[in-house]
Amino acid sequence: MLDKLKGGGFTGYLNFIFPSSSGILFFEGGKLISALHELDKARLSGFEAIAELSNQILAGGGSLSVYRLSKDLVMGLHALLHGEVLFKGQELKLIDIKGLLEKMKVRQLNGCLRIYTEDRSALIFYKEGAPLGFFHDGSNDIETSASESQKIAGLPGAKIDVLSTKSADELMLYDLLEMVNIDKIWDSTKIRYTAQMEQLSKEAQERDSVQQNERLRELEDDLKEVAVAYLGKVGRTLVDKELSERGGRDALLNAEEVTKFLAGVEKSSKLLTSLSKLKEMSDLMKNEIFNRVNG
Repeated sequence: MLDKLKGGGFTGYLNFIFPSSSGILFFEGGKLISALHELDKARLSGFEAIAELSNQILAGGGSLSVYRLSKDLVMGLHALLHGEVLFKGQELKLIDIKGLLEKMKVRQLNGCLRIYTEDRSALIFYKEGAPLGFFHDGSNDIETSASESQKIAGLPGAKIDVLSTKSADELMLYDLLEMVNIDKIWDSTKIRYTAQMEQLSKEAQERDSVQQNERLRELEDDLKEVAVAYLGKVGRTLVDKELSERGGRDALLNAEEVTKFLAGVEKSSKLLTSLSKLKEMSDLMKNEIFNRVNG
């Protein structure tokens, strides 16, 4: 897919949403100019972000959206996520906004100005110090009118972040697809992920084996108690003998071996109790085994 985007000169971004994290790949003219992965408040970029994205993709459960954007808008979004923070969380009422905009114009800054309150937010993208477009909550696209942004700026408690980035032309000098061996990252991540899954599977099997052995031990003990209740102490010995002849308590997992076990106990018990009691004991044992093994 990355080769296809590169070959097609794609400009825009890929947005990955995973169960507990997210990631973005920015493309400019087919060049991968930045990669970002976020988990809670932890951010990874570049090589580390690509490696973690590969890991999350292999884990599954994520979704991918692809957005084609203009070259300038990609630059603005790049500033929002990766730009140098010039101001952060400044209250607008304490800022000489006119003076700030004039400085941005004089310095011909590229980037993004974010105005926000607890409930509303707006973005103003700048190119060489001049407003490029406006984006606010509820927008489906970049707008040319500043009216909504001005409304948010006028709300009580409104704050502002100012972020600067390189020009679109400078950003295009970077291409992670050329700087990083994506195939190698993917292959090594796949190997590591497979090894982790195999280890987790092995550990799960070991836990299941321990738990199953414990359940069979408890079942065996209960069968002995049933036998003792109907046959006396010799009942415990009979259960031991019949299980031992079938390889131990694991035989209780095999329907054919269970039939042989019950038949063996009945045969050895005929002189120890009445036929009706013997049948009652055998049915009780059979039900215990069925319910515990299949329950």
